[in-house]
Amino acid sequence: MKYVVWHVKNPNFGFGKEFKFPDDYDKVAIINAKNNDDAFMITNHIDSDWTKNSEVVKLFQQKCRSTSVGDVVVDEDNIAYRCENVGWEMIS
Repeated sequence: MKYVVWHVKNPNFGFGKEFKFPDDYDKVAIINAKNNDDAFMITNHIDSDWTKNSEVVKLFQQKCRSTSVGDVVVDEDNIAYRCENVGWEMIS
């Protein structure tokens, strides 16, 4: 399944104000993943730079941080999920 990954522009990692999607976000990648948790794992620096993963089409030129709390993934059905401290919250 294809996902579009959006990173919040000025992350607070779950502390502070809530961000407005998509206004406060940058679209950073399109990826192939099985589910939200797989999308999270694919877009994290674990053993190497996540942008080098074969499932990733990056949409930026500069360096990019790992997906974290507050970031959003949008699935093929155009349903957006925000990464929470534990799990995901559907936001659209």
